[in-house]
Amino acid sequence: MEDTYLKEPTFTLRLSGEYFENEIGCLGKQLAQILTCIQHETSNLTWFAFDVFGSSTQPSEVLFPKPYSEILSTDELIKKVEKIVQFHSGVFIGIEKGKKIDWDTHLLPETEESEGLQNHEAELEIRPFDTSYFEVYGMNKDIEAKIKSCFI
Repeated sequence: MEDTYLKEPTFTLRLSGEYFENEIGCLGKQLAQILTCIQHETSNLTWFAFDVFGSSTQPSEVLFPKPYSEILSTDELIKKVEKIVQFHSGVFIGIEKGKKIDWDTHLLPETEESEGLQNHEAELEIRPFDTSYFEVYGMNKDIEAKIKSCFI
């Protein structure tokens, strides 16, 4: 995806293993903790998952089919990410329920993109980076405050 498609976030947070009292980062249970922390604030979002790769008892493509997956609630996303032991890559984009998004399969969001939200309708984007840390980009300062209250 080209930088011209990026939406400037209101906030950016980087969460590594230390925020979860663990030296290891990008665990499925850690992403579940982030999502659980903001579960109420994200109840109006539909999630889309792209570029997901991780270690699990089943292939990550089963949990998150290519080219992308639509997950109808934060609760459903939590259940899916808990099944991943550790993420190597992934893009999880939250968009207000009811908004129709026509994804261009030639320009799908990627983990290794520059900083910013990869869809103009995105309210929140979470990316696990190479087993090291999560980056969270968002538009809602209440979500930023809630994440900080849970982890920082």
